[in-house]
Amino acid sequence: MDSLLVWDAESHPIDDYDTLIYWSSFSNVKEDKIFSLPLLVEENAESLRSKYLKLIYEFGEARVDNQSIIEYLQIRQNFSYWWMTLLVEKCNYAKSPQINNIIKLMALEKWLHENNHKKIQLVTSNNELADAVSLLSKKLLIDFEWKKINKEKNSSISIKKIFYSIPSIIQQPIWLLRYLVINWQLKGVGVKQWRESSATTTFVSYFLNIIPEKLKQGEYGSRYWADMVGVLNKKQYAANWLHLYVKSDLLPTAKKAREAIQTFNCQKDSRQTHATLASFLTIPLIFHTLKDCYSILKLKKSVCKVLQSKSDYLWPLLKKDCQESMGGITAISMLLNFNLFERAMSELPVQKRGCYLRENQGWEFGFISAWKSAGHGRNLLGFPHTTLAYWDLRFFFDPRSYRRKEQGGLPLPDYVGVNGERAKQMYLDGGYPENDLIEVESLRFLYLSYFSAHNNAIDAKGLKNKVVLVVGDYLSQNTANQLKLLSLAVDNLESLIHFIIKPHPACPINMRDVSGLNCEISTQPIDELLLMSDIVYSSLATAAAVDAYCAGKLVITILDGKSLNVSPLRGVSGVLFVSNAKELAIAINGVEVDELEQREDYFYLDVELPRWKEWLIGEKH
Repeated sequence: MDSLLVWDAESHPIDDYDTLIYWSSFSNVKEDKIFSLPLLVEENAESLRSKYLKLIYEFGEARVDNQSIIEYLQIRQNFSYWWMTLLVEKCNYAKSPQINNIIKLMALEKWLHENNHKKIQLVTSNNELADAVSLLSKKLLIDFEWKKINKEKNSSISIKKIFYSIPSIIQQPIWLLRYLVINWQLKGVGVKQWRESSATTTFVSYFLNIIPEKLKQGEYGSRYWADMVGVLNKKQYAANWLHLYVKSDLLPTAKKAREAIQTFNCQKDSRQTHATLASFLTIPLIFHTLKDCYSILKLKKSVCKVLQSKSDYLWPLLKKDCQESMGGITAISMLLNFNLFERAMSELPVQKRGCYLRENQGWEFGFISAWKSAGHGRNLLGFPHTTLAYWDLRFFFDPRSYRRKEQGGLPLPDYVGVNGERAKQMYLDGGYPENDLIEVESLRFLYLSYFSAHNNAIDAKGLKNKVVLVVGDYLSQNTANQLKLLSLAVDNLESLIHFIIKPHPACPINMRDVSGLNCEISTQPIDELLLMSDIVYSSLATAAAVDAYCAGKLVITILDGKSLNVSPLRGVSGVLFVSNAKELAIAINGVEVDELEQREDYFYLDVELPRWKEWLIGEKH
């Protein structure tokens, strides 16, 4: 073999080539000498994921001034800022999309070692990717040529564009000022009740997904916690709630959030105490945050230099996350959260147990450190409230991270509450200590216990006038790709089909986006829509695909070659993955549904919540 063409573009190549690799397509090309890099990643998934996690672990152990980076970035006696960086968070879904390119590039390196190529020609608009492939080619003594595709330039000027074009050292104070303007109304709300609380259990989560009917009645209810709040009230069990305010349609301003907190705390028969993280804002705390931020900024140059040398040809794809973590908005937002958690935890009476929504975001590690430093009980439970996906790298670490006992090591909760056998097995396969896992019911998916998979399963081959539920994605581009594929497939559908389109709350859809489809747009709850539907067509990352699977529906999921297969149903039998319009039409028409009625037990779904009650009432030793 001689020349290799690596194609990262929407169109298809028309030039001559010896061997072609599609960078961003899952298409399983049958022709000789044409390959899909996303499929190569899937074929080597275990080794590639381990290799990436190993890289991040070794970054933390890299030496600066005779210290590991973990030690070098220590900002408190038992806490290193390293754990709050984007590099450690590994959010390849939204915050750090270049991680997917790093995984693919690792797969390409393996390919190049196994195949003899003298030249690589790369077609892409991604400057960082081109720089990385150039460095890899140089390392392997292969000639390199880059054919740059010019992106369509959006000539419109926006405040957001201007903001992100200025130096990060100026972005930081502007971001902080904006945060204070938005959240200052929350300062002090619920703090008096917090300090005087008699409760010995604390929950930490987002002030989001509030149940509107409960809010109208002046009561706290959250879809994150479902029946948990009711159980606490029924048992007259006192608890503290610390909320991270996020703007939403229901609570569009901090003033509205403040009013809600005050109303919750005035509930006559409730033993629940509510405060927000921003409630603990003070002027001295803001200055302390700026001091921490300056301390990290001083170390930026040294850390970036060491990580550049350790990352080899991958540095162009890692550089932005490193710089943003050490001197951008990420740095100041994480450090502000950390200081707020320190104050909130220090002003709270000693707690026996705590529970937080576990997504392994940077702030969570700061919270764990603040909890332990304040001397609260060793029964802190991290609860992954939704599904786990193999390629959601936030949830996985090099197994050595769990064994590292040195000062400033990875902050972990005392236990992780797994919500089903599948989640439990994924943690174990990732090397998580088995003794640190406990089983709890899946609160978010508890309603699925009322579905009978066998009663709701359908024989897709025999259906006429099928109803297909289309569940959208959190990211607008992913939803657009999903709808585009559907519009291309419509002409090849065999029967009249009615589509119900449910947008993600953060990504609304207009009827003009779906013109030409026999459809309606609905914001009804997913459980109601599942009862109306025969087939569910989902985006790659949405957890709604699991709702559909557990409810006995045929699930069709779009694969996006730009990312990895981050579906929570990856590897589950009876789920159909499609990458083009033809495959989508075949799936909807009802081909290959033999395993439709086979459903594994995905979640723990006992509505009496016996596992949660054991954690709440009994001590876990």
